[in-house]
Amino acid sequence: MIGTETKKKVTLEEFMELPYENIELIDGNVVQEPAPTYGHQKISLNIVTEIYVQLKHNHKGEIVTAPMDVFIGGHVVQPDLLFIAAERLNIIKEGKIKDAPDVVFEIISPSNSFRDTKVKFDIYERFGVKEYFIVYPDDKTVVKYVLSDGKFHEEYREIGFVKSEAMGCEVNF
Repeated sequence: MIGTETKKKVTLEEFMELPYENIELIDGNVVQEPAPTYGHQKISLNIVTEIYVQLKHNHKGEIVTAPMDVFIGGHVVQPDLLFIAAERLNIIKEGKIKDAPDVVFEIISPSNSFRDTKVKFDIYERFGVKEYFIVYPDDKTVVKYVLSDGKFHEEYREIGFVKSEAMGCEVNF
């Protein structure tokens, strides 16, 4: 098992040869997190279930749950949930996502708070994720960021509520 981060930077090619799952490559560092908690997974399931039902009716695109490798700008990240608009489904190649999703959800755990709110925030912003939802499971706070002029801007902080223009849906969980 890999520790939280390796010391030696690795290339994308070396990363692809690793025998591990549930790992990310950020700035050349291999990162592995502990398994999510029950509360984390319950919130993820509640959100994805509601979104999936709405997407079946509005046909705006596809929602995908972790673990799913997303290759963006030399990084390999695994958002908790991600959405790809119907007109961009061609970014799924060889069973992997080869560009930034339209929407990303990260559910915060104590071990990943800094990475999700700063490191991955910057990656998602730089590579054009349209909406970024950060969910704090302790009190179900959702912080929504929307990309405008190349920068994320906080749109709202709500308890147990997700509204996405990109996905055309609204969820209370």
